[in-house]
Amino acid sequence: MSAIPKYHGKDRKHLQNVLRDNGFRSTEGRLALLAALARSSKPLPVEVLARQLSTRLDEVNVYRALESFAKAGITRRVDLQHGHAHYEFVHGDDHHHVVCTGCSKIEDFEGCDYEKLAQKALKQVKEFSRIESHSFELFGLCNTCATQL
Repeated sequence: MSAIPKYHGKDRKHLQNVLRDNGFRSTEGRLALLAALARSSKPLPVEVLARQLSTRLDEVNVYRALESFAKAGITRRVDLQHGHAHYEFVHGDDHHHVVCTGCSKIEDFEGCDYEKLAQKALKQVKEFSRIESHSFELFGLCNTCATQL
């Protein structure tokens, strides 16, 4: 896998601002990690990110940084049912994923009517007073895998 190029100009400045606005120092390792996530079209597992950033961060530090970023809302932890977490850069849109259980292909979809669903859930449960966040992934077969059945 090729090395992640450095973010330059406006993109790099944007990532620096994201880090600083959320209370993080803007280090080369953190910038490289966010740049890798921002460039990716799908959520990535820790080991892939660590391999891409091997000269800057090891797997443990990548995991720690991603978890800290997730708590701050910079990244999102996604469970694609692969036995390990995947992470993606939060671009501000409410998007989720459809995952093929045959070949692991991932596609994004937008919106889930979160507010309506959260209110419905709160009416059905007794021990909760509010919903603070959500995660929503759908699993099925892509067209290619479905035709191979």
